[in-house]
Amino acid sequence: MSISPERPVVVCVDDEPAILSALRRSLRSEPYELLTTESPESALEWLRSREVRLVISDQRMPGMAGTELLEEVLKRSPSTARILLTAYPGSTASAPGLSDSTECMISKPWDSVMLRRTIRQLLGEERGPDREVEEGSGD
Repeated sequence: MSISPERPVVVCVDDEPAILSALRRSLRSEPYELLTTESPESALEWLRSREVRLVISDQRMPGMAGTELLEEVLKRSPSTARILLTAYPGSTASAPGLSDSTECMISKPWDSVMLRRTIRQLLGEERGPDREVEEGSGD
């Protein structure tokens, strides 16, 4: 009897419940344990209590900017991959420390196919073509 490896843990942080819901829909068929929260503090707590492979964070949140959260993630768990979500893709000035703490920046609204591919690349889980057609993915 073989033991299957644990599913990678992916944490999504955004202060908007609708965005978290959209992320859950985008990633529902993926082989990850997906944890979502509106609280950066909850994400950091999860980082202390389990092996988190990826954190996806909104940039503009009350209390803690996404780049600040991802900087903490980098300090506490350097092997955890980090993606910054932003509705303001051209404004790197509003995201100080971006190059240091973030491996990838994705604009809202995102393309679900590209989001899944980016996650697979960051987690080193390249696999065959996505089941969905890129054009007309609806996101």
